[in-house]
Amino acid sequence: MSILIYEPDPLVCSDINETLSAAFPQSQISVLETFDLSKLVENIDNIEFAVLSLRRDQLHQHLSDLSNLREWFPIVCIMNDTPRLAEAERRLRFITRPFSSGNLLSAVNGALSDPRLCQPEMP
Repeated sequence: MSILIYEPDPLVCSDINETLSAAFPQSQISVLETFDLSKLVENIDNIEFAVLSLRRDQLHQHLSDLSNLREWFPIVCIMNDTPRLAEAERRLRFITRPFSSGNLLSAVNGALSDPRLCQPEMP
């Protein structure tokens, strides 16, 4: 399993990495230094799920693209507060700061088991 993390705070990023490494020991975890949507798109076939810490402006700027990526792999967004989104845009999972390892794993497991995730069929 390949996991992608974006968290600008190095200490929080380390905690997320440790939590996910313990929960998914066979996984390869990659960390983005900066939020770069093109890196998500470039690795679309290799990512099993992503944990992205986003500011409200980043979320709203990239919401459509993130929702489209959600068709390929689950995304858990870490926010300072829960965003108000239209029902059609609620396909992403959110956790708010402060969060615990349990909150993170609950969101990740919920995202991984979400029946709305439709993997596109590969030719």
